[in-house]
Amino acid sequence: MTRPHGRWIGWMTSALALALALPAAPALAQPAGTVLRVRCEPVTVAAGSSVENPVVLDIASGWHVNANPPSPDYLIPVTVSLKGAAGLASRGVLYPPGRQVTLAFDENPLSVYEGSVTARVTLAAAPDAVDGTRTLRGTVGFQPCNDEVCLAPASVPFAVEVTVTGGVGAAPPVAADTAAAPAVVPGAAGPAGGAAAEEVDGRLAGALERGGLWWFLVLFLGGLALNLTPCVFPMIGVTVSVFGARRRERTVKTLAHAVAYVLGIAVTYSVLGAVAALTGGLFGAALQSVWVNVGLGVLFVVLSLSMFGLYEMQPPVWVMRRLGGADATSLAGIFLSGLAVGIIAAPCVGPFVVAVLAVLAQRGDALFGFQSMFVMSLGLGLPYLFLALFSNLIQSLPRSGDWMLWVKKVFGILLAGIGLYYVLIGLAPRLAPWVLPVALLLGGLYLGFVDRHGSAKPAFRWFKRVVGALAVLATIPVVMALRAEGLRFAPYDEAAVQAALAAGRPVMIDFSADWCIPCRELEHSTFTDRRVIERSRDFALFKVDVTKDSPRTRALSERFDIAGVPAVLFLVRGAGEVRAARVVSFLPPERFLERMEMAAATAD
Repeated sequence: MTRPHGRWIGWMTSALALALALPAAPALAQPAGTVLRVRCEPVTVAAGSSVENPVVLDIASGWHVNANPPSPDYLIPVTVSLKGAAGLASRGVLYPPGRQVTLAFDENPLSVYEGSVTARVTLAAAPDAVDGTRTLRGTVGFQPCNDEVCLAPASVPFAVEVTVTGGVGAAPPVAADTAAAPAVVPGAAGPAGGAAAEEVDGRLAGALERGGLWWFLVLFLGGLALNLTPCVFPMIGVTVSVFGARRRERTVKTLAHAVAYVLGIAVTYSVLGAVAALTGGLFGAALQSVWVNVGLGVLFVVLSLSMFGLYEMQPPVWVMRRLGGADATSLAGIFLSGLAVGIIAAPCVGPFVVAVLAVLAQRGDALFGFQSMFVMSLGLGLPYLFLALFSNLIQSLPRSGDWMLWVKKVFGILLAGIGLYYVLIGLAPRLAPWVLPVALLLGGLYLGFVDRHGSAKPAFRWFKRVVGALAVLATIPVVMALRAEGLRFAPYDEAAVQAALAAGRPVMIDFSADWCIPCRELEHSTFTDRRVIERSRDFALFKVDVTKDSPRTRALSERFDIAGVPAVLFLVRGAGEVRAARVVSFLPPERFLERMEMAAATAD
């Protein structure tokens, strides 16, 4: 007779195989580079002026692409996107008129481009732009069609060499690398920002061009690297709580539970990522809902109560019988826990995630987006397989009395603290950071000096007191960090921003949210550093709070191409945003200062 957990392992393995076997290969293999090729000649622009850069689109015989603007307007038009550099900015694109044709699959005339057409991109150089040659990278997004069929939306990267004259000093030329050009579409996921992000964009574009398993391998390794971001901390705590507080089980059974848990994380992360990629919305925006935060927090608080012995989660017998026994019910609960934990991981964005979202938004393929994010989240979840097994091994330690009940309450306080944090994020965001010191103080007092479990053993009694005292003492530096004076940002005001720029003062704009853990890291670790505070005196500081969704925050996010938070932008007079200085993840004070110096140097 097949064991219940064996059936679940088979089901989960089949689901994984199905997700990867679905037709991603045709999307990867579509002939984007053969249907449309891009040609650009080098251009020269004088500092303080602008020039039109012709971008020639050579469309293969027998194919066409939709004109811009398209007709009918629901079709996907050609879009030419060019990223600026220090002192250079793209000021719009002039598209040629389309040709009206009638095709076999549509009786209405369509506006299309065929053969060779030229779009003209206006490039503007700031008055203080640095002399020299540099390479601007961009993409052409399009949907190729012939008289019978339309392929999935695609993109082709291109690069153009721009020489600035009559400016300041000299800048070393940068070699063009067309194959590594990032795929960015206006209104989709924004630029990653910084030299590291440029490198990530290039590697992703190269991996996508090579296609197949190489693309998914890069995503898997990138997901694995996401475990180095601050958002993994609560995930580690929840994982240890879920598995460490359970009874000792066989390794095979624990592995099945761990796989279900990781699949829960993967499903949530994949759905959120695919939706964000297709809509160009803020990644992690589900946490902008008060009720999502409160519901998630209540779930964790309710789960924590079982660890204090208030109840035992035991479903009705008929439910267990239908689900295949207690093991199946347990697996379902573990899977649901993974779904909830996946929401915690959602706001973790950085150059890698932003670049992936840009690629997925450009392709506009929901299935391809889900597959890509699923593989990336499997890389994110891999360490939790081992963490779950390790947490289960804790239960194999020799049992001596009821000290294990004390350990179970440690996990309960951890879950309750995380739950209370998310409840306050929804109802009273400014109080949420104080959950940690309160949990340390009350938890340390309760576990170290009030709870009596395990006190019969003198050695363990002293161990409890030491742990409790350390937790209480740890509240002191945490409270000091919360009360430390940091950068003082004014709410974003367009008139004030323009006034600062007109006066020659660089502007720093902080996009953040209360539900964003890396944003909290920036506030309490970087924005309180005395060197950062001192350097910020030369900047005008503004904040855009996206904790709650609103038309105003959505408009600002779209205007500045914000794909996720944190995002710190630097604007200077004449050159607009200093893209290379943009911050899209937590940076320690030293590295943040480098970005500030880069922006200040551009403004000088």
